[in-house]
Amino acid sequence: YLQVFFRTVFLPRAEAYAMQLFDAVTSASDAFDVDLNTYFNGRPIFRSAAAIVPLLHSFGTLLNNLNSFKGENWGILLQLSNKYYEKCGELFRDTVRSPENQVYTSVKWSETPDLQQLFGRKLKQANARIRAPETGADIDREIRLEESLKTERSLHLSELIFDLKRLVCTAQLHQTLEWFLVQFNKVSADRAHTLSRHDGATSVALLKKHEADKSKIVGRYTALSVQCLMVLRIEVRAHCTYYLDLATREGSYYLENDAVEPDQYIQALNADVSAIEDKMESCLPADRLALVFGGISVLMAHTLIANTRYIRHFNAAGNRKMIRNILALQQNLTNIALPEESGLDKARRFYELYDMGADGILKHIAENGVGFSFENYRRLVDFIYMGGSQAGKSSAVTGAAAAGRVNSQAETKQNEDYDVYINRLRDLLAQSQGVGMPTASRPESGVQHPTSAQKHTFVKV
Repeated sequence: YLQVFFRTVFLPRAEAYAMQLFDAVTSASDAFDVDLNTYFNGRPIFRSAAAIVPLLHSFGTLLNNLNSFKGENWGILLQLSNKYYEKCGELFRDTVRSPENQVYTSVKWSETPDLQQLFGRKLKQANARIRAPETGADIDREIRLEESLKTERSLHLSELIFDLKRLVCTAQLHQTLEWFLVQFNKVSADRAHTLSRHDGATSVALLKKHEADKSKIVGRYTALSVQCLMVLRIEVRAHCTYYLDLATREGSYYLENDAVEPDQYIQALNADVSAIEDKMESCLPADRLALVFGGISVLMAHTLIANTRYIRHFNAAGNRKMIRNILALQQNLTNIALPEESGLDKARRFYELYDMGADGILKHIAENGVGFSFENYRRLVDFIYMGGSQAGKSSAVTGAAAAGRVNSQAETKQNEDYDVYINRLRDLLAQSQGVGMPTASRPESGVQHPTSAQKHTFVKV
């Protein structure tokens, strides 16, 4: 009689009550506010999760302790877990859609299999508490993949998440999902122990189905949790690229006097990164924070060097401004206590080569080896000749005819010298690397600026 009562009356009513409680908890206006009484790795989780997990534990204990069930019936636990995942999925989709109902770029990129594979390796190391540095191949591949997704264009303001509340919600969702998984695995382990007490064949069959059900739940929660963290990492990197593109494409680096401050876009980037880090620090533990911000100094250095192709005019004062930009970025990363990285040192070394002149660059390569690509070195030489050419124009001989002859002769001599330096550069790099180098091309007056359609709005943080 008791077995019939439990199966036909008690359990259905208990399950109905649990679903009513679930609906009440998840539909409350504060369901996805943090519960300051429940923490995971020192960071708070959502109130809805803090209310639902005790329900899972209570039901699990009840079903495991009833001899008539012996852990067999855990459909209600699967239902609750799946329904909460769906609620979290809805929250994620709402969070990563713009007011214009467009999915942000970081979300699109997070669905790229190659980036997922790279991030999976980083996450695996973090979970195993392995503090090994990233390999150069992985760092380079991540940058190349992001460049291929971005193509040659600049990211637009509307593609990025500047609403810090959205980033905070994504970080808190990650923490909540991770905590929920830990609790679900505890309930699952208790049930597996109960199922193992059945007779041999029955136990094996029940455990096999149990593991299959568990794997589906764990897989769904893990995938969403990882995507949240991946979106945050890509978003931070996209912000860096966005501002550095503006600093190099629209900044002025042909100056009559030394700049007293870094470029306005560099200042904006520093403020933006600091604001994001401040919010993330309150939502994510140190290992997750390192995953979100790790590698940005290397990305910054790469962008500042690669984007020389977008700088139209350049001289010594502009070079000092660029070095000031780099030092400002380094100081900001130091101030916000991000993972120790020396990536920006490479960018500083690159621009310091400019002051050595063309002969000094060749001598530096011969004595210290190759530190940059042929194209990067060539653009530095372009800058050196570009600056000399611009200075020569300001002191040209007065008088149209005389000035024309002088400028023509000077230009011919400059082109000849340039060809000599580029050929020497190509031969020197070929000797060092054992490969052929591209043929020389004379320096251009500069790369075209973006069209008006490509201009971006400057966001002050």
